[in-house]
Amino acid sequence: MNFSRQKKPKIADARQVFDYACWLLARRNYSQKELLEKFNTRFIPNEEVFIAALEKLQKLRLQSDENFTGAFIRSHPGWGRRRLIIELKRRGIEEEMIEDSLPSEDSEVDRAREALGRKLKGEKVPEDFKERQKLSAFLARRGFDLDVIRELVRF
Repeated sequence: MNFSRQKKPKIADARQVFDYACWLLARRNYSQKELLEKFNTRFIPNEEVFIAALEKLQKLRLQSDENFTGAFIRSHPGWGRRRLIIELKRRGIEEEMIEDSLPSEDSEVDRAREALGRKLKGEKVPEDFKERQKLSAFLARRGFDLDVIRELVRF
């Protein structure tokens, strides 16, 4: 089925919603909240049908917020804890699940070092104050804690 150009149907049929969800999940992982948002834009809102489709997806192990969270964290290795938490909350993941899935505090320094290494392309941290400020801002935008930034940029 080609879902990309179809118009909004009048009634949200359970089979159509499930097929659309499978079509979406074949392309990338989605959280439950993201799928519900997609359903609401595609179909006339019908919570019972949407929830039934989500339950069927979970029963068949096609969608899981736990798997989504793990995959999301792995796919963003250059992001710090703060940014990961913000982005996952925005996607509807519960705080407890986020905390369970996040990497340890020790690996935070390694993740920041890796992001900084990619930014510097193998060069050393510059001695110029303005350049170190720019690197600090880069790491802060990525969601790394101030202590980690200070350790790596030597402020």
